[in-house]
Amino acid sequence: MSAIPINFTIFKNTDFSVSINIRNSDNTLIDLSTYTVEAKMARNYTTTSKINLNAQVINATTGLIQISLPDVTTNLVTGTDSLKLGRYVYDIMLIDSSSIKEKVITGVIEVQPSVT
Repeated sequence: MSAIPINFTIFKNTDFSVSINIRNSDNTLIDLSTYTVEAKMARNYTTTSKINLNAQVINATTGLIQISLPDVTTNLVTGTDSLKLGRYVYDIMLIDSSSIKEKVITGVIEVQPSVT
């Protein structure tokens, strides 16, 4: 399975949460009963500073996962902190019972300011 590209926007001072069904290349749902999921975002692919996207399996039999950031985390994203407003890359990995990782989703997350 190759990684599917999906892009998101996160607004400062807001909760961010997205649920995604993971599917095989033939569009059938993947049973995630024997998998864990991991997701991180970073300013670029070579940076060592990564932000955990709190990935979790919501419904293993339907391949449903969720990634999220609470507003406490998005409050850290300002123009003056070490994390800047702008574009970040991210990916979501499935990890099987043998600790083999497979990238299933990748993309860009745009962090934008909020008025409130």
